[in-house]
Amino acid sequence: MSVQALSALVLGGSIRTIAHEHAHQSAEVRQEEELVRRAQQSDHEALSWLYQHFYPKLYNYGYLQLGDTHLAEDLASEVLLRVLERLQDYRFRGLPVAAWVFRIARNYIIDQHRRRQRRPQVPLFDGIPDSNDSPHALAERALAQRELHLAMRHLTEEQRQVIILKFIEGMDNVSVARVVGRSESAVKSLQHRALVALRKLLSPEGTEES
Repeated sequence: MSVQALSALVLGGSIRTIAHEHAHQSAEVRQEEELVRRAQQSDHEALSWLYQHFYPKLYNYGYLQLGDTHLAEDLASEVLLRVLERLQDYRFRGLPVAAWVFRIARNYIIDQHRRRQRRPQVPLFDGIPDSNDSPHALAERALAQRELHLAMRHLTEEQRQVIILKFIEGMDNVSVARVVGRSESAVKSLQHRALVALRKLLSPEGTEES
Protein backbone atom coordinates (compact mmCIF):
# COMPACT_ATOMS: atom_id res chain seq x y z
CA MET A 1 0.00 0.00 0.00
CA SER A 2 1.33 3.46 -0.90
CA VAL A 3 1.50 6.43 1.45
CA GLN A 4 -1.38 8.07 -0.41
CA ALA A 5 -3.49 4.92 -0.11
CA LEU A 6 -2.73 4.69 3.60
CA SER A 7 -3.71 8.32 4.07
CA ALA A 8 -6.95 7.69 2.19
CA LEU A 9 -7.65 4.62 4.33
CA VAL A 10 -7.06 6.60 7.52
CA LEU A 11 -9.31 9.47 6.47
CA GLY A 12 -11.91 7.12 5.02
CA GLY A 13 -12.62 5.70 8.46
CA SER A 14 -12.95 2.02 7.54
CA ILE A 15 -10.93 -1.00 6.53
CA ARG A 16 -12.40 -3.42 4.04
CA THR A 17 -11.65 -7.13 4.30
CA ILE A 18 -11.32 -8.84 0.94
CA ALA A 19 -12.90 -12.30 0.96
CA HIS A 20 -10.25 -14.07 -1.10
CA GLU A 21 -7.32 -12.43 0.69
CA HIS A 22 -6.74 -15.28 3.15
CA ALA A 23 -6.83 -17.91 0.40
CA HIS A 24 -4.36 -15.85 -1.62
CA GLN A 25 -2.05 -15.51 1.38
CA SER A 26 -2.25 -19.25 2.07
CA ALA A 27 -1.18 -19.99 -1.49
CA GLU A 28 1.73 -17.58 -1.12
CA VAL A 29 2.78 -19.21 2.15
CA ARG A 30 2.84 -22.63 0.46
CA GLN A 31 4.86 -21.24 -2.44
CA GLU A 32 7.32 -19.56 -0.06
CA GLU A 33 7.64 -22.78 1.95
CA GLU A 34 8.68 -24.69 -1.15
CA LEU A 35 11.17 -21.99 -2.17
CA VAL A 36 12.74 -21.86 1.29
CA ARG A 37 13.03 -25.65 1.41
CA ARG A 38 14.88 -25.47 -1.89
CA ALA A 39 17.07 -22.65 -0.56
CA GLN A 40 17.92 -24.82 2.46
CA GLN A 41 19.23 -27.33 -0.07
CA SER A 42 21.43 -24.62 -1.65
CA ASP A 43 19.25 -24.30 -4.74
CA HIS A 44 20.66 -21.29 -6.61
CA GLU A 45 17.32 -20.15 -8.06
CA ALA A 46 15.62 -20.26 -4.64
CA LEU A 47 18.50 -18.37 -2.99
CA SER A 48 18.27 -15.76 -5.73
CA TRP A 49 14.53 -15.44 -5.04
CA LEU A 50 15.19 -14.78 -1.33
CA TYR A 51 17.52 -11.93 -2.22
CA GLN A 52 15.40 -10.37 -4.96
CA HIS A 53 12.17 -10.68 -2.97
CA PHE A 54 13.34 -9.39 0.39
CA TYR A 55 16.15 -6.93 -0.34
CA PRO A 56 13.88 -4.08 -1.57
CA LYS A 57 11.39 -4.74 1.24
CA LEU A 58 14.15 -4.67 3.86
CA TYR A 59 15.68 -1.56 2.31
CA ASN A 60 12.34 0.21 2.43
CA TYR A 61 11.73 -0.94 6.01
CA GLY A 62 15.20 0.21 7.02
CA TYR A 63 14.74 3.62 5.45
CA LEU A 64 11.38 4.06 7.17
CA GLN A 65 13.01 3.39 10.52
CA LEU A 66 16.48 4.92 10.15
CA GLY A 67 15.97 7.71 7.60
CA ASP A 68 19.32 7.12 5.88
CA THR A 69 19.98 5.34 2.58
CA HIS A 70 23.35 3.94 3.64
CA LEU A 71 21.96 2.60 6.93
CA ALA A 72 19.02 1.10 5.02
CA GLU A 73 21.43 -0.65 2.65
CA ASP A 74 23.43 -1.91 5.62
CA LEU A 75 20.25 -3.23 7.24
CA ALA A 76 19.09 -5.03 4.11
CA SER A 77 22.49 -6.64 3.58
CA GLU A 78 23.05 -7.57 7.23
CA VAL A 79 19.55 -9.01 7.72
CA LEU A 80 19.83 -11.11 4.56
CA LEU A 81 23.21 -12.36 5.76
CA ARG A 82 21.63 -13.38 9.08
CA VAL A 83 18.76 -15.03 7.21
CA LEU A 84 21.21 -17.14 5.21
CA GLU A 85 23.21 -18.00 8.35
CA ARG A 86 20.07 -19.20 10.14
CA LEU A 87 18.32 -20.70 7.13
CA GLN A 88 19.04 -24.32 8.06
CA ASP A 89 17.45 -23.80 11.49
CA TYR A 90 14.27 -22.21 10.10
CA ARG A 91 11.10 -24.25 10.66
CA PHE A 92 7.69 -23.60 9.15
CA ARG A 93 4.82 -22.76 11.48
CA GLY A 94 2.16 -21.75 8.99
CA LEU A 95 3.28 -18.11 8.79
CA PRO A 96 4.75 -16.21 5.85
CA VAL A 97 8.54 -16.27 5.68
CA ALA A 98 8.35 -12.47 5.97
CA ALA A 99 7.29 -12.80 9.61
CA TRP A 100 10.63 -14.47 10.39
CA VAL A 101 12.68 -12.13 8.19
CA PHE A 102 11.16 -8.95 9.62
CA ARG A 103 11.54 -10.28 13.15
CA ILE A 104 15.28 -10.39 12.46
CA ALA A 105 15.07 -6.91 10.93
CA ARG A 106 13.23 -5.49 13.94
CA ASN A 107 15.86 -6.89 16.30
CA TYR A 108 18.50 -5.24 14.12
CA ILE A 109 16.63 -1.93 14.31
CA ILE A 110 16.38 -2.20 18.11
CA ASP A 111 20.14 -2.71 18.28
CA GLN A 112 20.68 0.34 16.07
CA HIS A 113 18.41 2.53 18.20
CA ARG A 114 20.26 1.49 21.32
CA ARG A 115 23.44 2.81 19.77
CA ARG A 116 21.95 6.20 19.05
CA GLN A 117 21.58 8.85 21.71
CA ARG A 118 18.14 9.93 20.59
CA ARG A 119 15.38 8.63 18.34
CA PRO A 120 15.82 9.92 14.77
CA GLN A 121 13.12 11.96 13.14
CA VAL A 122 12.82 10.26 9.78
CA PRO A 123 10.51 10.77 6.80
CA LEU A 124 8.07 8.04 5.84
CA PHE A 125 9.42 6.72 2.57
CA ASP A 126 7.28 5.06 -0.06
CA GLY A 127 10.02 3.20 -1.92
CA ILE A 128 12.65 4.40 -4.34
CA PRO A 129 11.27 7.24 -6.52
CA ASP A 130 10.33 6.16 -10.00
CA SER A 131 12.17 8.13 -12.68
CA ASN A 132 9.04 7.87 -14.82
CA ASP A 133 6.94 9.78 -12.29
CA SER A 134 5.82 13.22 -13.38
CA PRO A 135 6.85 16.28 -11.33
CA HIS A 136 3.20 16.63 -10.25
CA ALA A 137 3.07 13.02 -9.03
CA LEU A 138 6.38 13.43 -7.18
CA ALA A 139 5.12 16.62 -5.52
CA GLU A 140 1.88 14.95 -4.42
CA ARG A 141 3.79 11.97 -3.01
CA ALA A 142 6.24 14.23 -1.17
CA LEU A 143 3.34 16.13 0.42
CA ALA A 144 1.63 12.91 1.48
CA GLN A 145 4.90 11.58 2.90
CA ARG A 146 5.53 14.75 4.90
CA GLU A 147 2.00 14.91 6.34
CA LEU A 148 1.96 11.25 7.29
CA HIS A 149 5.49 11.41 8.69
CA LEU A 150 4.54 14.30 10.98
CA ALA A 151 1.52 12.36 12.19
CA MET A 152 3.49 9.12 12.68
CA ARG A 153 5.83 10.92 15.08
CA HIS A 154 2.95 11.08 17.56
CA LEU A 155 2.55 7.28 17.63
CA THR A 156 4.34 4.90 19.96
CA GLU A 157 7.14 2.73 18.56
CA GLU A 158 4.90 -0.33 18.55
CA GLN A 159 2.06 1.54 16.84
CA ARG A 160 4.43 2.69 14.10
CA GLN A 161 5.69 -0.87 13.64
CA VAL A 162 2.15 -2.19 13.26
CA ILE A 163 1.17 0.49 10.72
CA ILE A 164 4.33 0.02 8.65
CA LEU A 165 4.26 -3.78 8.68
CA LYS A 166 0.55 -4.11 8.00
CA PHE A 167 -0.22 -1.26 5.62
CA ILE A 168 3.14 -0.59 3.95
CA GLU A 169 4.53 -4.15 3.89
CA GLY A 170 1.09 -5.79 3.55
CA MET A 171 1.42 -8.33 6.38
CA ASP A 172 -1.54 -9.89 8.19
CA ASN A 173 -2.20 -9.56 11.94
CA VAL A 174 -0.75 -12.96 12.83
CA SER A 175 2.51 -12.17 11.02
CA VAL A 176 2.72 -8.68 12.51
CA ALA A 177 2.19 -10.19 15.97
CA ARG A 178 5.11 -12.54 15.35
CA VAL A 179 7.37 -9.64 14.34
CA VAL A 180 6.55 -7.31 17.23
CA GLY A 181 6.31 -10.07 19.83
CA ARG A 182 2.73 -9.35 20.87
CA SER A 183 -0.55 -11.26 20.70
CA GLU A 184 -2.88 -10.88 17.72
CA SER A 185 -5.45 -9.11 19.91
CA ALA A 186 -2.75 -6.68 21.07
CA VAL A 187 -1.84 -5.97 17.42
CA LYS A 188 -5.49 -5.25 16.62
CA SER A 189 -5.65 -2.87 19.59
CA LEU A 190 -2.42 -1.14 18.55
CA GLN A 191 -3.73 -0.83 14.99
CA HIS A 192 -7.03 0.61 16.16
CA ARG A 193 -5.42 3.21 18.43
CA ALA A 194 -2.87 4.13 15.77
CA LEU A 195 -5.50 4.62 13.06
CA VAL A 196 -7.69 6.68 15.39
CA ALA A 197 -4.71 8.89 16.24
CA LEU A 198 -3.65 9.22 12.60
CA ARG A 199 -7.21 9.98 11.51
CA LYS A 200 -7.41 12.78 14.04
CA LEU A 201 -3.99 14.16 13.13
CA LEU A 202 -4.49 13.94 9.36
CA SER A 203 -8.01 15.35 9.30
CA PRO A 204 -8.33 19.05 8.40
CA GLU A 205 -9.50 19.82 11.93
CA GLY A 206 -6.58 17.97 13.48
CA THR A 207 -4.12 19.66 11.14
CA GLU A 208 -5.40 23.09 12.08
CA GLU A 209 -5.12 22.29 15.79
CA SER A 210 -1.52 21.10 15.46
